[in-house]
Amino acid sequence: MMEPNYFDDAAATWDNEPRRIAMMKVVGEAILREARPTKEMDALDYGCGTGLVGLFILPHVRSVTGADSSSAMLDVLRKKITESGVGNMSAIGLDLQHDPLPAERYHLIITNMTLHHVADTGAVLKAFHELLLPGGTLCIADLDTEPGIFHPPHAAASVHHNGFDRGELRSQLEEIGFEQVRDATAHTIRRPVQDGSEHDFPVFLITARRPR
Repeated sequence: MMEPNYFDDAAATWDNEPRRIAMMKVVGEAILREARPTKEMDALDYGCGTGLVGLFILPHVRSVTGADSSSAMLDVLRKKITESGVGNMSAIGLDLQHDPLPAERYHLIITNMTLHHVADTGAVLKAFHELLLPGGTLCIADLDTEPGIFHPPHAAASVHHNGFDRGELRSQLEEIGFEQVRDATAHTIRRPVQDGSEHDFPVFLITARRPR
């Protein structure tokens, strides 16, 4: 995931970015459309940040566990949970590159704009496979390959991948043991980059199932 210091510094104002809120809604709707969650499902939101996507899908599942490596982001999420009074969402500190797998298993795992901040994506994808119940669904939303201009300089140190080639990521998931792997374009972010010009950055949603 992102370097904790970057996330910790950004946590207090993370939800103040309109583009981020707009993307969360579109990605959340794409997850609902593609994964079709039900009230019998327990979900893990990995790299949850302040819980934007997890809280969006919460009404459609039995429970959501938000997991992140940033304590400040989790503090913001816990405050949201307390203030809203929801009883079916929790927040845990977790970095699947280094931490032991939690004991719980999930029907649905979502990860939004997190994977490009993960150095060892293979290890994390394998962990997702282990954490899913048989028949469970993985949803990955992230950037298509881009020329390294998406992130501002203060965030660039936390980036390990300038997006992903969808075909390569699908193949990697299939090699791990996922099936029914498919992708769609969930959103396109239009934003200015460092030189002031505006660029479009497509965001894909890949869904994959652990075999029953």
